[in-house]
Amino acid sequence: MKPQPVRGTHDIYGNDLEKFNIIEKLIKVSANSFGFNEIITPIFESSDLFSKPLGEQSDVVLKEMYTFNDRNNSSLTLRPEYTAPIIRAAISNNLLNQLPAKFFGIGPMFRRERPQKGRFREFYQMNFEIFGTNDALADAELILLASSILINTLPNQQFKLHINSLGDRDTLKSFKLELSSFFSKYKNDLSEDSQSKINTNPLRILDSKNPKDIEISKDAPDITNLYSSDAKKKFEEVQALLNETNMSFVVDKTLVRGLDYYCHTVFEFKNNNLGTQDTVIGGGRYDGLVKMIGGPDIPGVGWAGGIERLMLLMDLPKNNMIRNHLIVIDESIKTYGIKVLSVLHKNQIPIYWSYKYNLKKSLAFADDKKAEFAIIIGEEEYKNNKYTLKNLFDSSQETLSLEELIKKLS
Repeated sequence: MKPQPVRGTHDIYGNDLEKFNIIEKLIKVSANSFGFNEIITPIFESSDLFSKPLGEQSDVVLKEMYTFNDRNNSSLTLRPEYTAPIIRAAISNNLLNQLPAKFFGIGPMFRRERPQKGRFREFYQMNFEIFGTNDALADAELILLASSILINTLPNQQFKLHINSLGDRDTLKSFKLELSSFFSKYKNDLSEDSQSKINTNPLRILDSKNPKDIEISKDAPDITNLYSSDAKKKFEEVQALLNETNMSFVVDKTLVRGLDYYCHTVFEFKNNNLGTQDTVIGGGRYDGLVKMIGGPDIPGVGWAGGIERLMLLMDLPKNNMIRNHLIVIDESIKTYGIKVLSVLHKNQIPIYWSYKYNLKKSLAFADDKKAEFAIIIGEEEYKNNKYTLKNLFDSSQETLSLEELIKKLS
């Protein structure tokens, strides 16, 4: 039996790799345009970095983290998300001396979830973070940045922006108590998963995809009734700023995020073509998180987006296989072939050599690869220091010098 990848992981190659590279390139273009600095962190960190900030009762910490003991019995965890590691890196490397500070990262994350379409146990994610400002402009700018990346990478797709506010920490505390009291009345009607969250993480019941939970949640307490005047003002300002940019959005009172560090603004970009896993980008404000991790008491806001979900929605505009194939008919003159290969590469002309010293097989191979031109070298070409260029679409061909060949293929 041939070996297979571990469940929940996947190999990226061919068209998917091409999509991945396009998305990564466009992310970096947008990041540079908005003034964000890239940062790369290790894929594993001390387990303490995640357990408290993410919420000790969150699904991520309770069920999904890949945690193991190192040889010295220190507990390490493969990073399940990128915000905490980026904060840790910013603190460790004294990158918070000039505020606001803007960082982004792209890399693999690890969560032991049930694999689904577009959701893997090892998955790639982009993260954008702004540290050191309470200004609602930071919230709005990050949303604009997310929209810009989606428009650039998926211009033919439609996305809907959902926003909400979880208020300040006191609002959240009161809201969780009210939710626990409310859902306790319907305990026997809730899904088994939601029943376990009534007293530990009631916010997550609002995010349940179970039809029964969704119906019960329609009558759940309204968080807007608990906003402080400051929380209400912040949320109204974020909406006003988005309206100034003609950004369409819906206020979704059931929108919460799965990690405990969020407060005030939360948002998600959704797409209808992904089924139940319809969120492609999500994030919000997390004031207090930097201090919790060991840094200064400064506010923060950020978002994350799944690369694989963007890949699912992307159509490649054309086949970008190498259009030029080199065919050397006789192995005895392959040194002549390597010469032209080298010269063409130096002139930035892509070319593929299949090492098949048979014209019929080489042409069949080039045809399978959807090549446009074949550069053919046989005994006559070798003797006359020439090259036959065959158009594989219309079967026309011509004999050219090296200079003419370079000009033609350029």
